[in-house]
Amino acid sequence: MRIRFCLICVGLAATVASALELPKIEPVALMPLANLEGPPGSREVSGIVPSRQWPGVFWVHNDSGDETRIYPVGRDGKLFKSARSVDKPGVLIGGVINSDWEAIALDESGRVIIGDVGNNSNGRRDLALHYVVEPEPTVGFGGLLKSVFVRYPEQKTWPAAKDDFNYDCEGIFTKGDTVYFVTKRRSDSLTRLYRLDAPKLGEVNVLTALADFDVRGRATGSDASPDGKRLVVLTYTALWMFEAKTPGGDDWFAGKIWWMPFKDVKGAEGVCFDGPDTILIAAEEGAGKLYAVPVEKLTQVR
Repeated sequence: MRIRFCLICVGLAATVASALELPKIEPVALMPLANLEGPPGSREVSGIVPSRQWPGVFWVHNDSGDETRIYPVGRDGKLFKSARSVDKPGVLIGGVINSDWEAIALDESGRVIIGDVGNNSNGRRDLALHYVVEPEPTVGFGGLLKSVFVRYPEQKTWPAAKDDFNYDCEGIFTKGDTVYFVTKRRSDSLTRLYRLDAPKLGEVNVLTALADFDVRGRATGSDASPDGKRLVVLTYTALWMFEAKTPGGDDWFAGKIWWMPFKDVKGAEGVCFDGPDTILIAAEEGAGKLYAVPVEKLTQVR
């Protein structure tokens, strides 16, 4: 009964979300804050998260095809050079592979969480979160703490049926030490919010589905505000911001909503809060670019 009730709740959330009427707003032409330097922009910049220990440092990473590295950059896009190997910037993470790193987060305990959760074919059975103690930006090497494997409760076949290509993810974020997933669906324009409850090692953890929301596109990134009250979700052409309805809760899709369509950004793939009042977007355009958006620029739509 409990599982059935949760699915009914998800369906209701999707129905309410699809009824939301958006105002007619001209997309905002965003101007780059900075160009990303070196290797982070040499392939596909897929995620960005602010450091909890090192002010002014943001961790970014590339998609599949790169080494298992995360790269520390500043708001100016400049790399913090490795003290051990100048010609190999970034922090090499040992003990893992990069099948399809699509997202990155940092939890309250100071652990970097790398989301190897890209699933374009909807056929992967090895979706994983890799936990690493946040390294010093110039240390050059980081050790793996643990890997946690996950799956979606609704997926019954691998690959999924073509009309059920809903098990890709490019956005993870944390509230405290709890990890959440925002999916990139191909069968519709919804995103589904999932939570990882009590993760266990040595088994595949089934995610908990929470709610749907119609982002009018495909979700490519997500992050929670420093206080956990707000959630930002990125698509290729818009920013969405949600405020939890319940104090301390994770019902972001049920609360207040802000929205800003934008243009002139190619490959918007990563997003994070830079403090409570600014949102950063990392895009694949050219060698990689950063964009800064003041929260006040978003329009409240609910």
